[in-house]
Amino acid sequence: MRRKQVLAGLGVAVLLGVGAWMLLRPEPVSRPAPPSPPVLTRVEDAGVPDVTPGVETVEDAGLWLTATLEGAHPFEGEARVGAAFISDSDRGWWEEEGRLRFARTGPARLEDLAHVREWVEAPVTGSVVGPVAVPSAPRYQVMAFAPDGTVWWGDEVPATQPVTGRVDLGVVKAHPPTGVRVRLEGARDLPGTFFVRMQRGVDPEHAEEASRLLPVLALAAPKLMHAFENDTPVPLSKDEETRLAPLPPDRSLRLWLRAPSGKQSEPVDVPLREGFVEPVTLDVARLFPEGVGGTVTLRGRVVLGDGTRPLGTAVFRQGDGGEELPLTPDGRFTIEDVPAWKDTRFTVRREVGEEQGRPLGPLWWDFDFTPTAETRGTVDVVWRMPVYRWLVLRMDGFTRAQLRERSEPPYPVYLLERRDAQGAWSLVPTREFHPEEDGLAVSLVEPGTYRVRVASSPYASRPSSVAQVGEGSADTEVRLSAEDGLLSACEVQVTREGQPVDGAVVIASGSSPSLPPVRAETDSTGRWRMGAVNSDAVPLRVLGAGNEWEGDGAEACRRSGVVEVRL
Repeated sequence: MRRKQVLAGLGVAVLLGVGAWMLLRPEPVSRPAPPSPPVLTRVEDAGVPDVTPGVETVEDAGLWLTATLEGAHPFEGEARVGAAFISDSDRGWWEEEGRLRFARTGPARLEDLAHVREWVEAPVTGSVVGPVAVPSAPRYQVMAFAPDGTVWWGDEVPATQPVTGRVDLGVVKAHPPTGVRVRLEGARDLPGTFFVRMQRGVDPEHAEEASRLLPVLALAAPKLMHAFENDTPVPLSKDEETRLAPLPPDRSLRLWLRAPSGKQSEPVDVPLREGFVEPVTLDVARLFPEGVGGTVTLRGRVVLGDGTRPLGTAVFRQGDGGEELPLTPDGRFTIEDVPAWKDTRFTVRREVGEEQGRPLGPLWWDFDFTPTAETRGTVDVVWRMPVYRWLVLRMDGFTRAQLRERSEPPYPVYLLERRDAQGAWSLVPTREFHPEEDGLAVSLVEPGTYRVRVASSPYASRPSSVAQVGEGSADTEVRLSAEDGLLSACEVQVTREGQPVDGAVVIASGSSPSLPPVRAETDSTGRWRMGAVNSDAVPLRVLGAGNEWEGDGAEACRRSGVVEVRL
């Protein structure tokens, strides 16, 4: 009996001890959950992304991107990662192509249309990029570049678009720099800086593959790639090699050597080897067999006419794309480094506003500098902007009213004609047609025999009287008389299967390309009344009832006054 009591007491003591231990034990430490399995889908490079910074991306802390940069040494440089998305317009185009059942053009798959909207700087530890938080996307890309011009480019399209876990782009291949090392021969004793222009020699079979590296090359060598893609000359050193790398791994590179005078050599094609920076020697004597050309300094003045009237504020520009530089208030200028081996065009533009009425002279004028074999050093020149003479067309009130009645905008149109030594008339350009109360003033810059042709339509025009304009003439008058009413009218009749076509579009021109065509529509009877016609040619184009017709209506207008068009 006593033994049972002892055993019962021991059992109670054990239970109390266990309970006390459970109450007093420390809280268990939770173990980290195992990481999500990485996404390891492999794909080939799939296109060149659009680099469009500043587009907001949606951060998703549950998805991380990593990559390993190929290389024997720890990476030194910068890396970027990007999530590529498909725009609604690209997706719509893709779906429409599929619905039409046509053979697809362009990319082989929808994901190839995905473009990176924002490149994010990524940390690199050793040779491992990331992990970097990225949003869920159909495609991911990574780029990196080192100071020596080596670049890395990776592209990944997961089998299924991930939402959480890890996107591992695996080992990203290194691309050693491709390019040239240019050495100048025979330039050391020549003054000034030589430049070189570059152009890609692309192999069509490998163009897309080479172009994939363009975004990362733009980051690795921004100044060089800007010059390369924008055809900007790059300065060359005379004393040591100039390294032009990294460049796209193309088949070849085309170079043009440019001398300090601006003279440019014939192109030199240099074969490229991917991953190598090839040595290239440019021999100045061989590329410029007639010499590199010299330059001169132009020193002179721009005057208006004989110089008795002020030119006003003005600027000048050398060539088509040159910078505009101001002239002094009295029109003087100094222009250095003007090529002495070719003609150079300069444009002078007056910035002063003209008083009300006729302008005194043109607001801009071109001048050509033509050097000779003896042109050296500093050249003194005087450039004269012309002062306008005026051919004034006079019309009485009845003639002006008649012209308005027979014209529709943009008509009437005025053209200036000049007679040559053989007596033939031809159109000549002019800067000003200045309307006046009873006519029109037309600007002239040189003497001659002139008249004004007045057109009420592209196929109806008539000349004014003729005037001889001399050297000292200020105003010379010509007159336009009223039409005598003998011009025959013409119309276009459009039918289809014997029925008139309402609303057919008629486009009519004349014999002069300087006169704009007119456009009209047929009425309910299928007719369009053209009005008077006296042109030797009346090209017509008619569109209606789903058909089109083209022809010349001049003969029909002369014969019957009706151009019959059957669609």
